[in-house]
Amino acid sequence: MPQEQNPPILNLANAVTALRLVLLPVIIYGIVTTQGLLAVLAMGAVVLTDLVDGRIARRLGQASAFGGMFDSIIDFVMIYSLFITFYASGRLTIFQFAILYIAMFSTFLLQISAMGSGRSEGILRTRSGKITGALEYGYLLFLVVREVLPDKAVITTINWILFGALAIMIMLSSIGAVIRLRRMV
Repeated sequence: MPQEQNPPILNLANAVTALRLVLLPVIIYGIVTTQGLLAVLAMGAVVLTDLVDGRIARRLGQASAFGGMFDSIIDFVMIYSLFITFYASGRLTIFQFAILYIAMFSTFLLQISAMGSGRSEGILRTRSGKITGALEYGYLLFLVVREVLPDKAVITTINWILFGALAIMIMLSSIGAVIRLRRMV
């Protein structure tokens, strides 16, 4: 990614990224008050901002290491805040939440370890980390949209298939994080 030498931190691209944090409480409110349409609309806006913030940064010459790291941190906060919300509102089982928590913990541990070792590489990833992140986002989108779908057996089946694929990737990514951490020591 071509980066401007020192683009200002307060710029349009980073503001679009930060908008996701503004929308997070709206989605949470929609979930916990069973106002699924509100959650779906806000989540749609979140996805839109996630798709365009990097393009805006590149087009306006605002791409920076800070912007990339800011985007990753916002994604982390969004994804796991919403998974916690779904669990706390009874829409995820403790088994599902435990698997998702493993992903959160291993990602967090990898990043903290990298910072503690003085590495300046920015966000560290495992080989399967990008795929796992995309599956987490996709599963989260499904959960939000499920708020407005009828409670049918086919929806429950799709839920478990998506979660199963995600759980496999979380385990692979967590193993990759442990291997990466061992190499750093």
